Amino acid sequence: MLYNGEIFEGKHEPIITKKLFDSVQEVMMRKSKPKSRGLKTYLYRGFFRCGECGCFITTETQKGHNYLRCTKRKNPCSQKYTCEEIITSEIQKEIKKVSLPDDWASWMLAENRKDMLSEAQSSTLFADSTKAEISLLDSKIEKLMNAYLESALSLEEYRDAKNALVASKQLLKDKLSAFEQKANNRFELTEKFLKYNMELANEETNEAKLHLFKKVGSNFQIKDRTVFFEPRGAWKNLLNSGIFGGNAFVSRLRRDPISASNSDFQFWRCFLGEVRTFFNENPEN
Repeated sequence: MLYNGEIFEGKHEPIITKKLFDSVQEVMMRKSKPKSRGLKTYLYRGFFRCGECGCFITTETQKGHNYLRCTKRKNPCSQKYTCEEIITSEIQKEIKKVSLPDDWASWMLAENRKDMLSEAQSSTLFADSTKAEISLLDSKIEKLMNAYLESALSLEEYRDAKNALVASKQLLKDKLSAFEQKANNRFELTEKFLKYNMELANEETNEAKLHLFKKVGSNFQIKDRTVFFEPRGAWKNLLNSGIFGGNAFVSRLRRDPISASNSDFQFWRCFLGEVRTFFNENPEN
């Protein structure tokens, strides 16, 4: 903060991060929405759009069974009723295309935690060095104040010298903060991503599972009794990488991940590195 030509350091740190504040606001807005009364609860209400005309898909019960159909509110549409069980099966099939086998995810979780620990130890030297530089600048600022009080410096000389030291100190503090946040964040986001994968592997389909599915992709559609969606974030990157492809190497890993060879583990390591690189470059995804 600049006051009367002199820079003063801010002492107050934010109580919470902006990201956490925004997340809380989103939850509060969701909870504050009035709930419709008299409507029957359906698992897929408002989740899908018609792949032919773009209208919302609604659900209704006939003879004890739930069926999904296009509302057909915009244009004529040829899509027919689809049994809810078929859509559930379709969702499970699509989820398998973008989720890791439990063995893979568990192994990657363990490796990610080991790497996080290792990097934290190697980062200590940099952090300690930066903190030592900040401490040295604090000493210089204090000596500068004493020199000014003893009339060894004019007010203008004191201000110019102090402003330069405070600016240098702030640069070091920002550098240290960014380093610590970035170093840990990609590991934490990778762990969260792997845990999502393990939850997705659960065969049960419920509201919680659909919430996870929304993290995987968007633009969920039904056309000709088939589910379509657009993968996003890390899932999109991983699909493009070929890890979920049908080549012989990947198929062998999927059949027997536990007895994989050393070269297979190198493949896994590379895959884990791709996930962390994505979150390092896209921390908000």
